[in-house]
Amino acid sequence: MSLVLQIEQLKKQGRYPEATEIAQQMLEQAPLDARLHYQLACLYDVQGFEQQAIPCYLAALQHDLPPPLRQEAWLGLGSTYRALGEYQKSLDAFDSGLNEFPQAKEITLFRAMTLYNLGETKQAVADLLILLAETSAHTEISTYQRAIRQYAADLDRIG
Repeated sequence: MSLVLQIEQLKKQGRYPEATEIAQQMLEQAPLDARLHYQLACLYDVQGFEQQAIPCYLAALQHDLPPPLRQEAWLGLGSTYRALGEYQKSLDAFDSGLNEFPQAKEITLFRAMTLYNLGETKQAVADLLILLAETSAHTEISTYQRAIRQYAADLDRIG
């Protein structure tokens, strides 16, 4: 079994410290491997080592990480900053992710939580309303998609 598959297997089994150790060893031998940086970032995150995850996310994004993993890395980086209370860095990461992947609804969702943390509740609610209108399969909600978008554009409007 390759070491990458072994890391994946250990992650699935919840054996994060072992997977982390293997990933660290592999990264010493391949320091430019974006996937390894990303794997290690995720392993640190799942274990609650957010501070250690950040440089790994940044390194993964600086190297040749495939688009689906880049999208996940932007989400992970923004979420990690948010968990640490670094809300402006979180917003910046989410904005960078959305600039690169404008269709990434999950980034939009987590970005709205960061907006809330920054006290921008009106924008957070508006973004969530638009997200709901765009993604809901619920018939009654999708029927009101146009109205939801209008309300989201100006939540304080009367009449």
